Amino acid sequence: MKLGIYCDSSVNGGHEEMLKRLVLALVKSPGIDSFHILVPAQNAAMIAFANEVAARHRHVAITSLSFTSESGQRNPLALLSTTWQTASILRKLDLTKLVIAQGTIVSAMAGLLAARLARTMAVTYIPLVDDKAEAGAPLKERIKSLVKSALYLVPNQYITLNEHLREKLLKQAAHTPVAILENYVDDRFSASTLTRESARSMLGLPQTGTFICAHIGRIHFQHKRQSFVLAAIERNPAAFANTIVLMVGDGPDADRLREAVEGSELLSRHVRIIGPKPDVLPYIVASDVVVLPSAYEGVPLVMIEAVLAGRPIVASHVSALGSYLPSELLFPVHDHDAFIEKIFAARTYPISDLTTSFRTRFSREVFDGQAQRVLLQPVPQRRVADHLEHNTSDLGTK
Repeated sequence: MKLGIYCDSSVNGGHEEMLKRLVLALVKSPGIDSFHILVPAQNAAMIAFANEVAARHRHVAITSLSFTSESGQRNPLALLSTTWQTASILRKLDLTKLVIAQGTIVSAMAGLLAARLARTMAVTYIPLVDDKAEAGAPLKERIKSLVKSALYLVPNQYITLNEHLREKLLKQAAHTPVAILENYVDDRFSASTLTRESARSMLGLPQTGTFICAHIGRIHFQHKRQSFVLAAIERNPAAFANTIVLMVGDGPDADRLREAVEGSELLSRHVRIIGPKPDVLPYIVASDVVVLPSAYEGVPLVMIEAVLAGRPIVASHVSALGSYLPSELLFPVHDHDAFIEKIFAARTYPISDLTTSFRTRFSREVFDGQAQRVLLQPVPQRRVADHLEHNTSDLGTK
């Protein structure tokens, strides 16, 4: 097999981290004659990772892309150019299968359309799934929905994270086979000997008398909703009287976050902007609770990391998070009051049983075995609409 991995994102977020883990799960597998990683030259983290893999495995080759998906947004001519350029690359590589990392169905569109032009088998990896626009939605939204609906029909196979997302994909592309491959998290989150006291000492945080919660993720108000946390503090400052909120991460709204915090005496007292950190384990361990008030999610890595480290995580009840977390740790997505209540109640939640369950469910051994089974076998034939039942024994591949 000649396997290709395609990522044209300029960022290095959760999707890219999972793609790295997928590469490591597959690269040593027998049956792969050549392994091609296609990544943008502008994404230094992904290029560095690809170079490390290639240095250890002689059958790995890197193709440096001259563009990113973000550079082609809102520019049809740029998208057309990068699609043709990518199709030419794929024709030369003559791959058996191309795994395309997609955050949404419109991200990595150049790779998806190029695979169709080059007649390369395209497998889309963990895309978030949009609902179709309602009949009464604005015309612009209905047109976008129609374009996305057409794009959902392009891949030959989907790999998604859970049954909830699988069912949503089948509503968009009923005949396309969908496999389920859950995430995994490094064992050090569950095996760490770092204590709350030592973590707080390391980070210069108060040992006693202060409740600490952490928001860890890309600084993006529309998605991760750091702004929702700020609004909750301003809505009920008394509840946060003895609280420090750590904002760990970087992203397009980092300057807006800093301006909002520095411009408010109240927020300046309670919010510490940490910035991006290569190792978030100390911040999780130092916290009483981790918060994840996202507008949408797949299976967020920080959720798994927090639970494995023995810390409760309070999350908005979106997508399939209810299949991972109990109701005590979930709140309605727009309810500030419920969010605040859950944060301070979470400190007494008995997390040990959930931690034990996550250690089994999200192990590297399980992930590696499932990844190899899904991706090293032929892509199943297009599904028949009358046979949509899911058989967990074959990971959804009919």
